[in-house]
Parts: sequence; C-alpha cells; structure tokens
Amino acid sequence: MVGETPPEGDANESILDALAMYGPDEPEQTDTEARVFTVANPPGSVAVSALMDGRISEIDLGPKAGELSEADLAEEIVVVAGLAARDAKSAQHAAMLDGMREQGHDDAATRDFLARDLGLPTPDEAHAERARVFATRYGGAGD
Repeated sequence: MVGETPPEGDANESILDALAMYGPDEPEQTDTEARVFTVANPPGSVAVSALMDGRISEIDLGPKAGELSEADLAEEIVVVAGLAARDAKSAQHAAMLDGMREQGHDDAATRDFLARDLGLPTPDEAHAERARVFATRYGGAGD
C-alpha cells in the first residue's frame, strides 16, 4: 500500500520469497510414481514414455518422423503410445500382484481381479501385444 514501509529483511528477498513458506509442500515422489516406460517404434521415428498408471508423459520424434505424412505420424504416435501405456500398466499389474502376495492373498483371485476389474495386462500380455503389433506393422522388427 502507498506510504507503508517494506517489511524488515534481506534487501534481495522478494515478497514471493517471503510467502513461499506458506505454499503447499511438494509431494514426495515414490519409486513407483517416478517409473517411466518407453516404447520406440523400430524405424526410430516415434518414442513414447508413459507413467506407471498409463498416462503419457513424453513423446519424442526422431529424424525419420519428418518423412511421414501428418496422418501417418499421428497414427504412429497413437499406436506407440498405446504400447507404452500397456507396458506401464503391466508393471502396475506386477507390482500389485507382488504386494497382494506379500499380504497373503490368493494369486488366482488376485490375477482375476487385476485383469477383469482393473483391466491391467500381465507383463507377458504386454510383451505379446508389442510383438504382434511390431510384426504386423514392421515385419517383425524390434521384437
């Protein structure tokens, strides 16, 4: 306000610095939150990274991406993103299955719950899907 004197303190300290102590604390990242799963197509034009919950965190385009039409590039990104999300969700499946085992839960019932109720693929299913897509789209490259 006009006529008020600034608060005492370091001359280089801004008001925002002084208010920072009242802001929300940064949440701590756990190992599972920080894990990223990346899939790149065999030609190297597209690489997509997904977080463990399947959300896409990054899309990288290689030099060969410029050789694709806009529609083909968009399709390639969607396909590779789907594979990256599936890989990430399969890791979530494995982590949850391990956690349930540690709690003494039945593996068959847990696997059924993870697949049917949560829609999480097993790591083997994710690998098989990647192999199938790569064989179909690229003639088996990158299995």
